[in-house]
Amino acid sequence: MNISRNVDNMLFNAMFAPVLTEEKKRIMQSKEFNLVAGDGNFLIGRVWAPEGRPHAVVCIVHGIGEHSGRYNLWAKRFCEQGFLVYSVDLRGHGLSEGRRGHVDHLNNYLDDISSLIRLVKHNWDELPVFLYGHSMGGSLVLNYLLRKRQDFAGAVITSPWLKLVNPPSAFVCKAAAMLNHFFPKMVFGTGIKASQLSSDVEKQKSSSEDKLMHHKISVRLFNELNAANDFVLQRASRFVIPMFFAHGSADSLTDFSTTRDLADKIGGNASFYGARNMRHELHFEPVADDLFFFLNSWMSDIIKLDADAD
Repeated sequence: MNISRNVDNMLFNAMFAPVLTEEKKRIMQSKEFNLVAGDGNFLIGRVWAPEGRPHAVVCIVHGIGEHSGRYNLWAKRFCEQGFLVYSVDLRGHGLSEGRRGHVDHLNNYLDDISSLIRLVKHNWDELPVFLYGHSMGGSLVLNYLLRKRQDFAGAVITSPWLKLVNPPSAFVCKAAAMLNHFFPKMVFGTGIKASQLSSDVEKQKSSSEDKLMHHKISVRLFNELNAANDFVLQRASRFVIPMFFAHGSADSLTDFSTTRDLADKIGGNASFYGARNMRHELHFEPVADDLFFFLNSWMSDIIKLDADAD
């Protein structure tokens, strides 16, 4: 199912946007928690709880250089609809331990996700769980589903790093492959600008001033992600759970067409939401209300189907 949205002619209006009272905002403040990954790495996570008992859990995996705290407002939208939201700062990000912008192996990140999932499943085993990955987090979630487990109610993938709009030249990629053997921890700047993330000037300012963000990527991480993305793109038929993809056509970081094509290859299990003229972080773009309306409807339908099946 394709959901193509022309933001210039959007009919959606504010009547669908959640209205948060001051009391509900207070209740839905995030709380930090500690988590230890399988290899002993110390991680910091955040949880947002709705008012009353939740009917499902959303686990958010953030992108490169950012952290779970940047999803505070987005998580509160889910809470308003009765979702419990968890997220964790991946190693080397935010408040968690680890070298900034580097992992020895992609599996280090997947282990961080596993640690979060074990916590959620242990505490809320009776509830449907949705995985939600943005940008690099989208690639990680897709890899997690293929390499680890798919016992989830569904997966949400926004602006995934599957292919870069402006990838390094063939020469640079070849050099990176050679450096991977000798200097895997060598770090370069990602070159990501706040203006590429969102068209909202206030969001750009917030990103630029966020002391927990970084703009680093190591030779090893670059190579690991390239291989991981190829792994996903070659195995579209192996996704068996409901998938919701979303991407903005004006994203100058990750490629819109690659995401749409992957959703098409997955077929009936996948929905694609294309946001015309929107940039990388759709949850910070003018389309955010519209996106959340469709996303919430999609998730609610899955929860209802699961409940009816039981």
